[in-house]
Amino acid sequence: MRENQHADSSSVKEESGRGEGFIPSSLYTTIACTEISGSGRKRIEADVIIEEVFDLFINDVHLTTFYSSPRELEELAVGFMVCEGLIGRDDVQNILSIDIGPKRIDCKIDLDTSQLFNLGRVERCGTTLFTPKTRPLLLRDVGFSSQVIFNAVGKLKEWGNAWKKTGGAHSSLVCDTSGKILVFCEDIGRSCSVDKAVGKALLEGIDISRCALVTTGRLAGTMVSKAVYSGFPLMASKGATVKEAVLLAQDADLTLVGFVREPNMYVYSGEYRVL
Repeated sequence: MRENQHADSSSVKEESGRGEGFIPSSLYTTIACTEISGSGRKRIEADVIIEEVFDLFINDVHLTTFYSSPRELEELAVGFMVCEGLIGRDDVQNILSIDIGPKRIDCKIDLDTSQLFNLGRVERCGTTLFTPKTRPLLLRDVGFSSQVIFNAVGKLKEWGNAWKKTGGAHSSLVCDTSGKILVFCEDIGRSCSVDKAVGKALLEGIDISRCALVTTGRLAGTMVSKAVYSGFPLMASKGATVKEAVLLAQDADLTLVGFVREPNMYVYSGEYRVL
């Protein structure tokens, strides 16, 4: 990261990237601090990302707690339910309502959720101990060129305006086989950024079974399982992965790509989908 990249840009209210202009202030705020450089110091204003706590309820069952950026919360809820295997992609149509309140997200679903009672949850990670009985079969007739993967990872930084401003955001996107970016989301948490991107894609009617899920950060098992349960054939990141994630990807026939740094990438499973 370039020295003082984020502090230097804190007073600039015009963003690069997609030309969307100033990011709504709900994603970050400006705080006064002291910059110490060498033997000198000065007072500056720096942008810092906002983290808020949201409890997720499904049919009045408190399922988990998110530590998330306060934007795109409906997308977060939908993506989380699909990524955790609580509902399938096709079950999104069975969501009756999603109400966003102060520190609370209430979902009503036309499904049997009795199994969610007494379900243990891991609060800080915004996840649960729920284990789905089945998972979708990932399509084998889908391929992505290496350049599409390189370009998609590059877009994470190019479009990551909140990261440019604060240095504290993760990004995730969904792209098709031609490399077209279909949705893009940022969040303080890497898992929440994935949930939001998946939820946004599904709410927009995108067939994610023929798309790639590209994200920042380490490809841990909890991240890879989100791609598996939501049905993406390929997941990629500039970051590293872990043994358990690779084993899960191999078992599910997910194409898992890490250390995407042009001209190199590591393909840990499903190499046949990288053209």
